[in-house]
Amino acid sequence: MNPDTTNTDTTDIGAPVTIAEIAEFLRQLRALSRPGAADPTRDTTAERAAFLARKADLFARIAAAHPGLVPPSPTDADPTDADPTDADPTDGNPA
Repeated sequence: MNPDTTNTDTTDIGAPVTIAEIAEFLRQLRALSRPGAADPTRDTTAERAAFLARKADLFARIAAAHPGLVPPSPTDADPTDADPTDADPTDGNPA
């Protein structure tokens, strides 16, 4: 099964994340994480903002494609649990 790597439209949250997008995301991360490799006088604020926007887009699309991987929010806690911080197994904490 070969994934479709030709779809580069990231405007649709339902668009599948491609291997090429992940590879480019990791290249961008590597470039931003090595500030000495680039011109040290260059302002990377805009580049970091673009990276964070790309990260948010990729993560949202992955979460949309795999809703079972998204952890429940604290507001989804068991309403019958009187003390959600007591480390009781009903909190999701097996200890």
